[in-house]
Amino acid sequence: MLPENIKNKNIDLKEIQSLSVDDKLYYLDEMMLIDNVDDYCNFICSLIEDEDKGVRNASAMVITSKKPREAPLKLAPFISSNKIHLRNLVGEVLIKVGEDVIDPLTEYSIGKNDDDQKFIIDIFGMIGNENAVSHILSVLSSNENDNVILACIEALGNIRYEDSVDILLLLYGRNELYVPSVVEALGKIGSQKALNFLIEKFPQEDDLIKYSILESLGAMGDVETFFFLLEKVAEIHGPLVWPLITSLFLLKEKFDLDIPFDDRMKNLLMYTLQEGNPEHKKIALSLINVFNDKDILMTSLKFLGEDYELDEIIKSKMYRNTDYLFDEFPRIVGRKPENLLNILNLFLSVAEYTINELPEQSFQLVQKRNIVYAVSDCLNYHDEEVRRAAMELLFLLDTESALLFIDAMIVDENLWNRLRLLEILDNIYSPDVTGFIEKFSNDPEEMVKERAAEILSSKTNNNIHPI
Repeated sequence: MLPENIKNKNIDLKEIQSLSVDDKLYYLDEMMLIDNVDDYCNFICSLIEDEDKGVRNASAMVITSKKPREAPLKLAPFISSNKIHLRNLVGEVLIKVGEDVIDPLTEYSIGKNDDDQKFIIDIFGMIGNENAVSHILSVLSSNENDNVILACIEALGNIRYEDSVDILLLLYGRNELYVPSVVEALGKIGSQKALNFLIEKFPQEDDLIKYSILESLGAMGDVETFFFLLEKVAEIHGPLVWPLITSLFLLKEKFDLDIPFDDRMKNLLMYTLQEGNPEHKKIALSLINVFNDKDILMTSLKFLGEDYELDEIIKSKMYRNTDYLFDEFPRIVGRKPENLLNILNLFLSVAEYTINELPEQSFQLVQKRNIVYAVSDCLNYHDEEVRRAAMELLFLLDTESALLFIDAMIVDENLWNRLRLLEILDNIYSPDVTGFIEKFSNDPEEMVKERAAEILSSKTNNNIHPI
């Protein structure tokens, strides 16, 4: 039950400040159970600046969930706060409340300084509702502050207000500072006039602006844009390759087009894989579905472990191109790359799948021999996880060959590796393994000796015979 003294008509802010944190949280929790909290708006909004973070967050939750009618008006003054954390929290809340904040914030912005104007415009841009456009255009026409103007440009792009294209084109030529933001906004709006303008401007601009234009063309382009970008494949070098590849991929997917694969395109993809950020690499790898190139596939293994989504793309490619992986794996492992563990684990997964699900596509004799030899060299690697993965892979591929290297495995300095070896040996139904298990009777770790004794006892009791 909520007390009467926290209702709007009875509220005393001094009394609120004297409440305990537990009481404040209790009242806010109770309000989450009420359909309409308009009568408690002053109380709720006053707690947005409480000293306790939990209370502030609870207040924000009630406001965004229940959206009391007067909340935007009550929260607006906090936009001018010198407390950055409070200002940012209020901004997040107002964005979540949505279009209902537009009129109150427009009214509040009258006569405010440039920082407050920019903050309000940023909020409108994040909300993305056309009801804010008239205010944004008014500020844009009357304010000379570059940061405010940039905020207006970005907001118009986020709102995707097509009628602002002519204004944005004027701003393009007004100040070079505005150009990247104008290009991005035009890309989001996506009108034919904006598209034609950017393609016309592309040859004249420096690389920084070209980069922005190439990024935008992927979102706003048409079929003609796709062929325009293909023409640039032979001309573009360096970081401009990344947005070019990305936009080609987006337009290919959008219009179901084919990207011709030649040495130049291959080089662009290789460069993107080697120099691009994870997002660019994902795009390049996605194009491998089309090109299926061995060099690109093998190069992608260098980046295994950098990014989870990138890893999943690489894995899916390797599952579909096992022959490439099986042929190149010994050379890759032999170089001992920094991500050796990631590569071993990937290969272990692919090998298990191939052996169990696709036996007809399994290893050729020469492939298996080369792989076993390369992996055995990892048994003395400095990383215990690499040694463990190598051990498991050897036994998966060929038990008989794995047993040739068992002396190195038995003396592995890692306790858990030796225990894992015992588990593997326990599942080999051959009398030959008994002698190897007996070697653990002198292990320095009691846990290992006890486990070896258990396995030996079990095998003796079950009277195991050769397969």
